[in-house]
Amino acid sequence: PFLDDYDALLNFLNQITLLTSLSAKASFFLAAQQNEYKLFFAHGIAWLLFDLCGHIDFKLLCAIGNGFVLLLAILLWKMFLPNCKDLTTRLAYFIPVSWLLFQLQYWGTLNWAMASIQNLAVLVFSLGAIYLLVREERWAFCCALAFLILAVSSSGNGLIIIPIGVLILALARRYARVANWLVVSAGCIAAYAYRYNVMVSATHPRNSIFSTFHPLSPGYVLAFIGSAGSFPFKAGSFLLGILLCVFFVYMVRRGYIRKNPLVSYCVLFLLLTAIGVAGIRSDFGVEQSLSSRYTLYSALFLIFAWFAIVEEFLQHRRASLFHNDLFLCAVLAVVPFSLWMDLGGWLQIERRDCALVQAMAAFEHPATPESTAGPSPPVFLPEGKAASDAFNLRTRAILTESIKLGVYRPPPY
Repeated sequence: PFLDDYDALLNFLNQITLLTSLSAKASFFLAAQQNEYKLFFAHGIAWLLFDLCGHIDFKLLCAIGNGFVLLLAILLWKMFLPNCKDLTTRLAYFIPVSWLLFQLQYWGTLNWAMASIQNLAVLVFSLGAIYLLVREERWAFCCALAFLILAVSSSGNGLIIIPIGVLILALARRYARVANWLVVSAGCIAAYAYRYNVMVSATHPRNSIFSTFHPLSPGYVLAFIGSAGSFPFKAGSFLLGILLCVFFVYMVRRGYIRKNPLVSYCVLFLLLTAIGVAGIRSDFGVEQSLSSRYTLYSALFLIFAWFAIVEEFLQHRRASLFHNDLFLCAVLAVVPFSLWMDLGGWLQIERRDCALVQAMAAFEHPATPESTAGPSPPVFLPEGKAASDAFNLRTRAILTESIKLGVYRPPPY
């Protein structure tokens, strides 16, 4: 377990285990909240795994979370040049997409049970819902309703799919489907509102989450959009954010929304997410917008920008790909960048894993009977020593209780 894993997963299962009736467990499941959002999907997976195995396995949870990257790749492939009959050309143009997606710049989301299941799953379900809504088949709409429920269950920004879905269906004049969409959305909102506590702002403790929207920072939004460009210098995130915004405005003026509404709606979802994150996290400072947990969103902005470039400027060229300067420049830029991010991300993951092992070993083998060292490494808590000590005492209490209840079995060190 790491950081939010303690409260979001271990403590959740500790509380579920202590409840005896199914109605009490269901009520607690619906009311459980982590900061500003509810994690129905992550809680459901953890609860199911606990019932099946008799204990929680964080390696398996991490593997499940990481696996959503593969599902996201499949979804992006389905979106990319669907009418292109030349598979070789389609695969070649997809090279920058695969390199940008399968790189470790967003290492902070990976190998972390709660974060990976939350942040990666919501992208798959939200973008999947948009993909299905744009299609006209009845089965696709039914699946889109299921993806809506899963998106809202995964993370708070899944709620953004509700107005986007209404927009898609209304513009297509599918008014009966709009009604169905709103009925299901009302159920999702009702579940989210059940015993919802608005006084849990991560940036304003003991204040309403709505108080955080007043200091909304445009700089935070730009840095979030361009966070993939924070290497080699942090100002690069602002520059890339501005360039991406200018590019998408240009594509709107070219009428790209009419040519490919699917990609346009996906970009809208990412943009609204950037604004929403800025609304509740901007008080942490612009530096927090460059967190590796968010960098995948920036990579997706780049990926969808590449989708538009290929569709508008490249796919109809008759020249060989080896004589296509724009394509070659994109590959030559993306491949070294991704390899460098792989190296940096791998080193960061190794550093985090070593710190976690050392902290858990200190918990299992204290230097003195009074020692309170472990199980959470203080190196990943930048709030200061006092906050680190308080958090560590809480994690010790949660971990001790989970061991007593048989919820979790720490690996012996």
